Amino acid sequence: MKIGFNAQIISGSDAGVATYAKNLIKHLVRLNSNHELYFFGSPDFLDVTEDGRIHLIPTSRSVNGGWKRILWEQFILPSKVKRNQMDVMFYPDHTGSIFRNLKRTIITIHDLSFMAMPETFPFTTRTYKSLAVQQSIRKADLIIAVSQATKNECIRLLNIPEDKIKVVHNGIDKSFKKNIEKDLLDNARRKFGLFGRFILFVGTLEPRKNIVRIIRAYHHLRNSFHVQQDLVISGKKGWLYSEIFHEVERLRLKKHVHFLDYVTQKDLVSLYSLADMFVYPSLYEGFGFPPLEAMACETPVVSSNISSMPEVLGDAAVLVNPYSVEEITTAMSKVLLDNELRMKLISRGLERVKNLSWEKSSEQLLKVFEEIEA
Repeated sequence: MKIGFNAQIISGSDAGVATYAKNLIKHLVRLNSNHELYFFGSPDFLDVTEDGRIHLIPTSRSVNGGWKRILWEQFILPSKVKRNQMDVMFYPDHTGSIFRNLKRTIITIHDLSFMAMPETFPFTTRTYKSLAVQQSIRKADLIIAVSQATKNECIRLLNIPEDKIKVVHNGIDKSFKKNIEKDLLDNARRKFGLFGRFILFVGTLEPRKNIVRIIRAYHHLRNSFHVQQDLVISGKKGWLYSEIFHEVERLRLKKHVHFLDYVTQKDLVSLYSLADMFVYPSLYEGFGFPPLEAMACETPVVSSNISSMPEVLGDAAVLVNPYSVEEITTAMSKVLLDNELRMKLISRGLERVKNLSWEKSSEQLLKVFEEIEA
């Protein structure tokens, strides 16, 4: 069987869907199968060695995001797929070919936040995503959902028949483990100017991540519980983020809140390892990598009790109502001040991440490819 994989999403990024695609590619090529794998993407970013079974169909380096990538995926990729006669074509990022009918297509849906919470997205983004996803799903033969919560949302918001959706959980990269090398930790502290203890958040700066309430909860922590840790917020600016910075100014927290922008995976492991706690009360997640990455680095987690978080995190985190600043504050204070609770969360977190591996994800995905072609 000839399996195609749209790998253009990678293009140098280490975030979200790119992480998903990169790890699946790495582990799919390691599986002992007789199937041929065709990766459509930029050779500058794909760590793939061609042989009789593995093929790279190259694209231009300039097709690396935004409308260029969308146009390439919709008008150029389908021709490449037909020319190479794929039996199954896999799209890891919500949308497939809208304008061309291709044989056997499978699409991964990570979340439907742009439909469930449209107010947290700019108009053009949510409009394009909604239309493209609905059209792609109509043409796809099968949908991969990264959690049962996402599958439920596909049924609720898109009326997709349940038997058209398969749940394949994501994995966690093995490089996420507690860093105990003093030189690396000291380098990270110097690099980011973090010389004291801190609480950590990692994610795109956008309304869905609930950062404004994190800042308010942190303000209460300092005033009511006399917590001395700083708050570190690591992530690129996304959209509708101005209120985040305004809240820091309003609460006079500039000396204690650090914005780090994008951080490489290597530095991120050090930050997780140094943090006293990881806080992630997101309003909506299809899966949610950061809290699991924190757990793998032995950092206790406070997260949300809605969307996929209870399914993914189980009893390994303190789960709160993300709309309640009071609940977030109370949970954070308990994790910081109750050492027995901290140790319990760290132990449970390590057990939780053991069950999530990219090896398992890639094996399950390959079975889906084989079933659809059978």
